[in-house]
Amino acid sequence: MGLLKKKKKDESKDPAAQDKTADESKAVKSKKTFWFKKLIIVLVVLGILGGGGFFAYTKFFSGSGTEDSRGYRSVPLAHVTLPDEMLAFCFARMPELYEALVAFNREMDLFEAEIARIDAVATKYPDQKKIADGQKKVWDKGRQSLKKAFEKLEKPIRETFVLFQVNEAQGQEQIDQTAEQMIQDANEALEESQELTAPLKKALPKAPEGMVKGTLYKIKKMFL
Repeated sequence: MGLLKKKKKDESKDPAAQDKTADESKAVKSKKTFWFKKLIIVLVVLGILGGGGFFAYTKFFSGSGTEDSRGYRSVPLAHVTLPDEMLAFCFARMPELYEALVAFNREMDLFEAEIARIDAVATKYPDQKKIADGQKKVWDKGRQSLKKAFEKLEKPIRETFVLFQVNEAQGQEQIDQTAEQMIQDANEALEESQELTAPLKKALPKAPEGMVKGTLYKIKKMFL
């Protein structure tokens, strides 16, 4: 018994034994951290999948939406002045026009971000401000052109919405007569804008397609 105690005592003084114990402790901690991260990822994915299932239920099976806004979820569109009920109306009655409004908002965000970036360069290098100002004019012109095109569309959308509320039959008739032209005008304005903003979109990092892959991509970026 005395020899055993002495052996253990000697081992406790051995630097190699102490290093081995420290390495084992680190390995255990690292393993616990790894599994903890895995658990978090699994829980987040399950939560998102559960939320997607609830969304699908409320959209397609519950019948909780009204006729004019079935499945509509309010999305902030900073550059669109239409009230939410009119956006819901477009979503239900003129979905392609609603998609164009969302695309317009994205384009305007790109224009403003690029103009702000150019302003920052001009501030940093004031002696070369003329170069920055020349580029800024190009982007500002594109922004103003797109903005005017969609401002023209908001008036007929408002009129159609109110007419539909007053007289649904006449409102639907106006939709049948004007929606196609409004969608065409919106798409033409977007095409012209997107030619200018295309290089900006290429520079943006893209998440993998698909809900599960896209979710995992975002989660990995959070932890790695």
